[in-house]
Amino acid sequence: MPDQQVALKPQEKKGFFSKMSLFQKILLFIGVIIILILAVSIVIGGIQSFYQFFFFLIVFSIVAVGIYLVVKAVGMIYQPKYFSPREDYTTKIKNMAIDYCPDNLGNLYFMGDVGKKHVLAGKIKGCLVLPHLVGDIQRYAEEIKSLDGKITHKKGEVVYTDMKTFEGKPVPKFQNVRAISDGDTFFIAEKGWLFFKKTHYIRCHRDLHSTLNGDVSIFDINPQAYGIFEYPFKQYQLNLPQILMQNQIETILATHEHQHDLISQATDAGLYSNPLMRFSMKQQAELGSSGEDA
Repeated sequence: MPDQQVALKPQEKKGFFSKMSLFQKILLFIGVIIILILAVSIVIGGIQSFYQFFFFLIVFSIVAVGIYLVVKAVGMIYQPKYFSPREDYTTKIKNMAIDYCPDNLGNLYFMGDVGKKHVLAGKIKGCLVLPHLVGDIQRYAEEIKSLDGKITHKKGEVVYTDMKTFEGKPVPKFQNVRAISDGDTFFIAEKGWLFFKKTHYIRCHRDLHSTLNGDVSIFDINPQAYGIFEYPFKQYQLNLPQILMQNQIETILATHEHQHDLISQATDAGLYSNPLMRFSMKQQAELGSSGEDA
């Protein structure tokens, strides 16, 4: 049978309506309904003056904004979330900072040098002390050769584990990982009013802020962002290696914890899928219940 060449059809371009997301389609539908109601009201004489039309337009705008916020909130709640050990770790420390925040704290300020005013970071809603984690990256002490004599790892090369970070990068192997007496203070500061509040997650070395009593001042004029955290610029400038090390070890520990959870779940699922194991578990449960009855 001769070879048949399949003609590939060019990909069809999507139309304007097909390119829109479900959320955009809902907003378009609401807008069309509002325009139709306005048009019908004008035709049947429901609106007899410009002031009535203006008032009617304001009311429908408020209703449209309210529907938009409700639909947006529902979409944010039910949208799929991707697996991220780092995000899970930060969620934990955020909740702990709010739960264990001292009641005597007020506002958080950034305070510059002499002659510079305070800058309000926000109302302190969370506070938690985070110890510094340190460790030594393990390296090969000598060259590692394969069976055919090729060098697979050079002396001094970083040793990597079998784990991957949530970004897919190999995780280096640390040794002598420990928490030292030094550390950061983690602040959650809210600034704004009602629905216009902004939340800042600030990590500050304990030597760079005032006493944790009443209003707290950070001895720097502004922060520098790294990841989701904001660090005082002085700390970012003088101790960047510790910031990098801290975030890396925290990510590794969170990834390791999640991998243990996934391994245990897979093991349980594999054991329970075995019919002999299910029969044995059921038999042991019946023997245990009969022993209790006796």
